[in-house]
Amino acid sequence: MMRAAYRGTMQVVAAACTVASGVPGAPPRWRAAADRLGRLDPTAQAMAASAPAVWVHAASVGELNAVRPLIAELRERLVGRVIVVSTLTRSGLALARTMPEAHLALLFPLDARGPVEAVLERFRLEAFLFTETEIWPLWLERLRQEQVPSIMVSGRVSARTARRARWLRPLYRAALAEVTCCMQGDDDARRIVELGADPRRVQVAGSLKFDAGGGEAAAEVERFARAVNAPAQPLVVAGSTHDGEEAIILDVYRRLSLGHRDVALLLAPRHLERLDAVEAVVRATGLPMVRFGALVADGAAGRAERPLVVLLDRMGLLAQCYRLGAVAFVGGSLVPVGGHNVLEPARAGVPVLVGPHTENAGDVVERLIAAGGALRVTSPDTLALALDHLLAEPGAASTMGQRGRAIAQRGQGALERHLKIITARLSAARFARGGLEE
Repeated sequence: MMRAAYRGTMQVVAAACTVASGVPGAPPRWRAAADRLGRLDPTAQAMAASAPAVWVHAASVGELNAVRPLIAELRERLVGRVIVVSTLTRSGLALARTMPEAHLALLFPLDARGPVEAVLERFRLEAFLFTETEIWPLWLERLRQEQVPSIMVSGRVSARTARRARWLRPLYRAALAEVTCCMQGDDDARRIVELGADPRRVQVAGSLKFDAGGGEAAAEVERFARAVNAPAQPLVVAGSTHDGEEAIILDVYRRLSLGHRDVALLLAPRHLERLDAVEAVVRATGLPMVRFGALVADGAAGRAERPLVVLLDRMGLLAQCYRLGAVAFVGGSLVPVGGHNVLEPARAGVPVLVGPHTENAGDVVERLIAAGGALRVTSPDTLALALDHLLAEPGAASTMGQRGRAIAQRGQGALERHLKIITARLSAARFARGGLEE
């Protein structure tokens, strides 16, 4: 009954998107829905037909950055395969299209019969890997019918997600029946089994975010460092912020700059489509502001004066920018979003501040706090106090950053554990199908 209801609902959604995408004057979001209806352009069709494929799906930019080392290893090891990378967001798609690890980047199709079959009939899939809790029942069922192994990587199921998904357990049980689940921790493993995964197929492999690195600094980041004279002069990096957080951070920065006149603020909204709205919030404060792209443009002159708010309008550079920070605040945590990746600033040796809402990264956050590598703030005033202390006491900030880096380094090894599980699963699948040529 539930499976039929889900299928019917998704068919209606797909039909509505088909109609809406063709309506003259429709909002861009409606028109963009056509890209999730399983329609591949000629270049993508040719790529799909050229060789067997391994498909890796990550919801958005953060998950995509975390899984990049795994994608690179897969491309190196699985010679002769097309590496397909999909995501759900425009910003994620833009990043995927710049990744040398991927042969083809797509938006993931709607989980309805038409889009799913339209895409899958074009590919000779050898494996499907998906991050965290990107469970799409119809897609996974279709892959099971085709005997294509599905593997959840860096799997995570928060307590909140588990509570919300309980009523979908029959749907998830069917979807997860033959999925190999590489979970981040013991709690995640227990919860995915409660949602219907086969315990024999569930293993704890750790979080790929521990092994993800920012790579060498991009030229734009180097120019930005020169422009704001970081890290010689202090820079506060507020990363992955959401609506409601920027106003708080800006007010705190305004107060902070009265006592710390050499500090600058890098403000990095989680979603780039909010840039104009965030810029309006900054302008309303009267604080001097410049977009990152304009600041680092060729020919931009001189070092920027303080106070200064820099609005990060480039994708995929936040992890590198954290390295320049004196302190980092990780957003999605002052508002009830659940928090974001705290390992990027911790790995950079930068002290980390988070708000009260960190369910999405709860275990890692608690480990950082317990080790003295992160602090939890509960209000604008406590955020201001923490920033003031860390800027006034660089020795304390350095010690805090070193402790956070130690935790990040201690969690490494997840990539190799994932690769062993994936290799074993793909070997078993080849044997079950009668043996395919490597």
